[in-house]
Amino acid sequence: MTGIAANPGTRVTSMADDPYPWSGDFNALDPTDQHAVAELVVKGKAVTGTVDELLTRLKRTRCVALLREADTNRIVAAAAWKTPAATYRRKSFAAASVPITGFEAAPELGYVVIASDMRGRHLSGGLVDAIAHHITEPTFATTSSNTIRNNLQRSGFTRVGGDWEGKDGTLSLWTIVPG
Repeated sequence: MTGIAANPGTRVTSMADDPYPWSGDFNALDPTDQHAVAELVVKGKAVTGTVDELLTRLKRTRCVALLREADTNRIVAAAAWKTPAATYRRKSFAAASVPITGFEAAPELGYVVIASDMRGRHLSGGLVDAIAHHITEPTFATTSSNTIRNNLQRSGFTRVGGDWEGKDGTLSLWTIVPG
């Protein structure tokens, strides 16, 4: 599948059976789609909390990247460029034994989630790449997934510091400073 468009609110068509991408401002989505994204992220266990709690957080994101089924328009995958809590950011850098200098207010690439019936189709790379195209300032990501690690590296992120044990496995810290 080709990469997701970097322009906010842009749809790029692909093969008939492939999910099609969209990236842009979460608030530009209609409320039904906003709810679908929040539900997907919560069901995918990319975050702890309720759909309503996550909706509030998603409305503060810098951008989201989505994949939709071509036939049904159902949102089947999502990722976000978001502003995490300062304590979470500090703890992530401390856990990796990396100075936070230059990333004190950095946003995070996160909430990368694929609907359970769509997993195994190599969809997450396009989401990570779409968010990476929007990044205009130092940004970080954490992951316990080898697939996401590979996607981050391909999208220009660099693994920094040491790994640490999180609640869902061994986490690593990734950063990017745009050109």
